[in-house]
Amino acid sequence: MGAVVRDTFEGVDDDRLSAWRRLVARVRLLRVAGVRQGLARPADSPQAFVAGRSSLRVLLAGSGPVVGWGVGSHDLGLPGAVARAVAATTGRGVVVDVVADPSAGVRRLVHLVRSADAGRYDVVILSGALADVVRMVEPTRWGERVEALLRQVRATGVPIVAWLGAQPIRSVPPFDDAFGSVVQEHAERLNRAAAAACRATGATFVQLPSSPKAEGGRHRSPAGYLFWARRIADALAPALIGHAIEDEHHVSEPEDRVAAIERLRLAEHKRDGRLAGLVGTAQRTLGAEIAMFTVLDDRAEWPLAAVGASLTEIPIEQSACLHTLQAPDGMVVPDAEQDERFASSALVTGPAHLRFYAGYPVEAPDGTRIGAMCVFGRTPRRASESEGDLDVLRELALLAQRELWRWDPAAS
Repeated sequence: MGAVVRDTFEGVDDDRLSAWRRLVARVRLLRVAGVRQGLARPADSPQAFVAGRSSLRVLLAGSGPVVGWGVGSHDLGLPGAVARAVAATTGRGVVVDVVADPSAGVRRLVHLVRSADAGRYDVVILSGALADVVRMVEPTRWGERVEALLRQVRATGVPIVAWLGAQPIRSVPPFDDAFGSVVQEHAERLNRAAAAACRATGATFVQLPSSPKAEGGRHRSPAGYLFWARRIADALAPALIGHAIEDEHHVSEPEDRVAAIERLRLAEHKRDGRLAGLVGTAQRTLGAEIAMFTVLDDRAEWPLAAVGASLTEIPIEQSACLHTLQAPDGMVVPDAEQDERFASSALVTGPAHLRFYAGYPVEAPDGTRIGAMCVFGRTPRRASESEGDLDVLRELALLAQRELWRWDPAAS
């Protein structure tokens, strides 16, 4: 049957094949949709991370491997695997945001990337080949669209951009049949077009090989995603190593914070048990008198959870966390009396007499920095302890961020 189908395609130009392709694509997509109905797929917050210093921000957008078919969380899928692989390659922290759409080809990717505000990332990794392979799109025009998308992303200032090529088609269970060989030939054409688009734009083309077969009849296992992530990290290693963090996309404007806080309806979640648990962990681990998870709007800072202090508002002009929102990678103040930003603050000169502060920013799903995980102490600390304190806060802040994202109406 495969040979017959291949003979049907040979010698026929792309325009004359369009009707035939649409028919075959519809049948194939129906079959794929049926298979997908029984597959696990991540339902948690669309982010994975490895805590560490000078964190790299990565956006994974599109379909295919990005979606996470076969696993129940993004930590076990490609986002978590990419975070671990890139962290191992660079020795830095990595935060991976995910914008996934199972049907996204290059046309849909344009909108996904725009909505994700790609310019705030250090690395953008795009995946849309498999969805368009199945649709049997015309390669020349498709390659032009890929090149236009890559140029669009590069124009936002993203320094590292990658395109994931379609993996061998017959390694995808719904395509492991005779017709899969025909689809594979088309995938190779699209991969060549994408590789050419990457060369023209300075992006990196990453060819994904077949992943190891999952045990127990699973569609795909965490080991398969880690196998691909290592390939991605190896391809990007020359650009990743030594890459400097840009500070300008960390600006948090008051009106943006207000809008993000309203979208998440944070005023309704002032006594969340999970956040309180993370704040308690921060206090115990860092040996601080006070620990808070705070949110800052345009006029005040107010805690969603606190240990060692009452849940009251702090005027924005007295907020230490406001400075944290503006720092590239968190902030530690070993002795506030010796820091001109805080020496005259009522929190330092008044009855509380706070001397030590450490905080790490927390973002809304759109990237707006809206708050911080922070600790305060009445005894100054040595500057040599600062990095260790910040490492702990960084991980707790990212966990708290996941809790916030559960309240995003768009997530449901």
